[in-house]
Amino acid sequence: RFANRIGGSRLMRDGREWLLSANEGTTCLHGGHDSVHNRAWQLVEQAADRLRLRTRLADGEQGFPGNLEIELEYRLEQLDLVIELTATTDAPTPVNLTSHAYFNLDGGDVRDHLICIAADRYLPTDERSIPFGKAEVEGPFDLRQTRRIGADWQDHPQLVRCRGYDHCFLLNGPQDEPAVTLISGDQRLCLEMYTDQPGVQLYTGNWLAGTPARGGGEWQNYQGLCLEAQQLPDSPNRPELGDPWLLPGQTYRHQTRYRLIPTDN
Repeated sequence: RFANRIGGSRLMRDGREWLLSANEGTTCLHGGHDSVHNRAWQLVEQAADRLRLRTRLADGEQGFPGNLEIELEYRLEQLDLVIELTATTDAPTPVNLTSHAYFNLDGGDVRDHLICIAADRYLPTDERSIPFGKAEVEGPFDLRQTRRIGADWQDHPQLVRCRGYDHCFLLNGPQDEPAVTLISGDQRLCLEMYTDQPGVQLYTGNWLAGTPARGGGEWQNYQGLCLEAQQLPDSPNRPELGDPWLLPGQTYRHQTRYRLIPTDN
């Protein structure tokens, strides 16, 4: 129920503490060992242009408080893939749902893709990949102008330690302008991403090697990248990073739109 990382695998609120599933050392990553990404969902609606699914996370699953009812819709709108998520709870609980789909626009090394992210700030991370504060983008983290992802790859200690990008960028907005523009290395296909979330995690597939491929064989590092729209990592216990807590009576809402655009090249 909480994408990305929660440091120390614990929650604190109103004097109460909850111990979470630790699945990356002492860190709770993507909700723990058995979260929404690896379970069967209930099919609610299926049509030619949409698919609506539902699931429930019980109070206490992976240590989180509250029964969380989640509904997810994938739908096609011309060249757009739209992902909409809603959730409700019966007790205060942090919610951060995202799509962790991998993209590769030309089948090559994603470090040859071009990228632009509308973000003036990002979250540098420590040795556990937990953010230690907000920072102004600089060097290879300044993606406000289109640049090759692999440019100056080994010129920044954050990228050296993570073997590439695995960082959250704080989006500038507005929502009707692309948060991210991704262009294939051969410049024949463009992907625009729009979202109502405050951040996007850019992950360049730094640890993909050995992952089974659906058609047989294995993926290699940097054969896919993720653009994960989300609340900020480690924010449940750190108000300076935002408030991801959902309360009874409220509805969590998330929309992300991926638009594929063939280019003239």
